[in-house]
Amino acid sequence: MPVATSTPRLEGMVVKRIVIENEKQAFDVLERALAHELGDQPYELAFKNWPILEIRLTGKGYDSTITSDMAEAVVDVQRAVNRAYARSVHGTTNSRSLTDLERRDIQFKAKVKRGSSLIEINFGEFAEKLATTIATKLTPEMLAITVIGLAVTGASLLAYKAYLQARTADKQIGQDSIDKISLSKEETRRLEVFAEAVKRAPMLAHARDDFDEARGEIIRSGANADTLRVNNVEIDGDTARVIGAPRRAESEEVQLNGTYMILGVDLRQPTEVRLRVKGQVDGREFYASFNDQSLRRGQIKLLQDAEWDRNTVYLSINARLLRGEVTVAKVVSVHPQPPTTTN
Repeated sequence: MPVATSTPRLEGMVVKRIVIENEKQAFDVLERALAHELGDQPYELAFKNWPILEIRLTGKGYDSTITSDMAEAVVDVQRAVNRAYARSVHGTTNSRSLTDLERRDIQFKAKVKRGSSLIEINFGEFAEKLATTIATKLTPEMLAITVIGLAVTGASLLAYKAYLQARTADKQIGQDSIDKISLSKEETRRLEVFAEAVKRAPMLAHARDDFDEARGEIIRSGANADTLRVNNVEIDGDTARVIGAPRRAESEEVQLNGTYMILGVDLRQPTEVRLRVKGQVDGREFYASFNDQSLRRGQIKLLQDAEWDRNTVYLSINARLLRGEVTVAKVVSVHPQPPTTTN
């Protein structure tokens, strides 16, 4: 069981500290949160030696070195981390919303060890930072579901095996590899637990997609090695080549013109204004930006009035969608809300 200790806080308040040291403990806490067993008392989450994403490559030329492709795959992992943090903290999938300080705080350091090429990425520091940042925004149960759910989908053995199973469903691979990636009865149950967590925190599904994309790049990048071992699951180079990995999903350019509410304004960037908008038709919320000189003064006045008066305004928005999420959105023009026409 996870280690729980009491930490004194100001004004006599005591906050329990839950220390998670392995995957079993993570799912124990996650199940308690899903079953409403954590209560309303604040919890402080800590992670010790878990979750760690470990990538080991063996073969000629793999001695404390990694290829440029594998380096790019590690960058993809960091990109997924950034997007997960941006969703949780800023409510947007666009990692450009992160401040320089936030980027530094969640930037991991990948260790490359001698002998083979062994890469270690400690997700525990990211999970603890995220937990501290959003602790006041969520109930203790949702905090545990969100943070532990992200730790699981980012670096757990279960997430990697589930990914391999999904990608090998229609491919011919050796029985030895099939045995290695098969889920145990307990792992199958944990996958069901994670599915319940996704229902409570849908952003976990988007994070899983991002980390799956990085997992695919890791496998593809390790295809030239004799063996690729990720979190204690080893496949040979031939199997990695068979499994392959789809290339990065292509974003779709769309227009999201329509009626919006202005929920908030972000002025942290010196030459860019970011609006938090909500579509009146579909309820979709996202950030849309414009540069200081890209809109006329009268259009900016319409935006200001809409925000202050809590009225709707008609926006012309050029955007890019990736797996259904708005990743980039630019406001190109602003108009008063058109009057409703009747036949």
